[in-house]
Parts: sequence; C-alpha cells; structure tokens
Amino acid sequence: MRAMRYAAEQDGVQLPPVRLAVKNEIPMAGGLGSSAAATVAGIALSYAVTGRPLERENALRYAKEIEGHSDNAGAALHGGLVVTFTRADARVGSLRIAWPKMIRVIAVTPAMGLPTKKSRAVLPASVPRSDAVHNLQRSALFVGAIESRRYDLIWEAMQDRIHHSYREHLIPGFSEVLALPQMPGLLGLALSGAGPSVIALATAGFDEIGKTIAARFERKGIDTTIRFLEVTQEGASVLENRPRRK
Repeated sequence: MRAMRYAAEQDGVQLPPVRLAVKNEIPMAGGLGSSAAATVAGIALSYAVTGRPLERENALRYAKEIEGHSDNAGAALHGGLVVTFTRADARVGSLRIAWPKMIRVIAVTPAMGLPTKKSRAVLPASVPRSDAVHNLQRSALFVGAIESRRYDLIWEAMQDRIHHSYREHLIPGFSEVLALPQMPGLLGLALSGAGPSVIALATAGFDEIGKTIAARFERKGIDTTIRFLEVTQEGASVLENRPRRK
C-alpha cells in the first residue's frame, strides 16, 4: 500500500478504493528480496488500478527511492540478471541480461531472525582498497561468465571480501557453508542479500547440494527450508481478470 500511494503521489493521480488479496511465497527478513518484490508489486498495481501502462523507468526510480537502493527492485521488475546503476542526474538505469535456463538457484533459509538493519550494521564504513578491487573484479567476472557461458568461472566470481566475513558470526553454520568444497553440479555459493538465506547456483545434483548446505545449519541446531528455484525471465507483469459475460 505504501508503494501504491507513493507512485500515485509522484505521478499526481488519485488511487481508487481497492481491496487486495496477497499471495506471497517469499519469506520476510530472509535475504530473498521480499521487500523489493512487495514494492515493485505495489508500484505496478498503482499503475494498473489507475488504468495506465506500467512505466518501468519510473517504476525503478520510485522503487529505489522507497528501498534506498535499486538492486533487488531491478531484478523484481525486469527478471533475468539485472545490473542497475545511478546516473549523474540521479536517474536510475538498468541492463537486463538473459539468465541461462540450465542454471537453477537453491535457496536454503535457516529458521532464525536476522533483521536487515542488524545485518547492515556490522558492515564497516570503509573497506581496504584491495578488498574493493577484489569484489569489483569478481562482479565483472560474474557477468562475463554468464554472458560467455564460462560457468567454470562462477565459483571464483562468487568469492567475496566485503560482506561474508563481517556477517558470518551472525549466522551459526554459515562459516561452515562457506568452507564447503565444490561438488558435482555446484557452480557457486553466497549469502543472499543481508541473509540469513544462502543461495547456491547449480546445474545438477540439486537435492544433494541443498541437503549438504542445510546440514551445516542443522548441526548448529537450526532448522532450514530448502527452495529449488528457477530464474524468471519476465519480471513484473500485470494480468487483468475480467468476469466472463453470460
């Protein structure tokens, strides 16, 4: 509702009375982008209920203003692999790259609370130059590996120096997950967003990979939920369901 109202206010339109029924399968405070998905849904609904086509450039800008950053919102809005950036004039740009269908996502969510605010608070205000360079190189490598289908490089591309080490003490079992060796089908591992979910990219062996990751949390006495996900290629869409005329 906040996103619906915000988009309407920015566009100078009046929202009509609405009744919403929401089906949400994204866990909140899990590091899986539930907030951005809700924000994008609200903005899309704002356009839909006022009879206007969704303006994606405006939608991304509004989502950034609500969320504070555009990364998760860009993915929710466009689908696929999305790179977002802020221009000098504060406009938000994005580049969408098709995601390889053969690479699926395994999301393992430990049953523990980790508010995003708490997870962000442990990050330092500045990082060593070498660590910043390391992550910039791997961000570029990740996109290049996906584009060129060099999936053998994804493991290295997902190595991190600027948030895993600072956050691992907040999530019992996460350091053991990071220590996992490569196994058949597993392309890479990372903390999803601010956590506590872990995501693995894989092309095969999904059940075994999911159970192996979950076992590291379960050894610490923490239950988990394993989700096997495909990457949507479409992003946000609005479907109108009109009653059939008799």
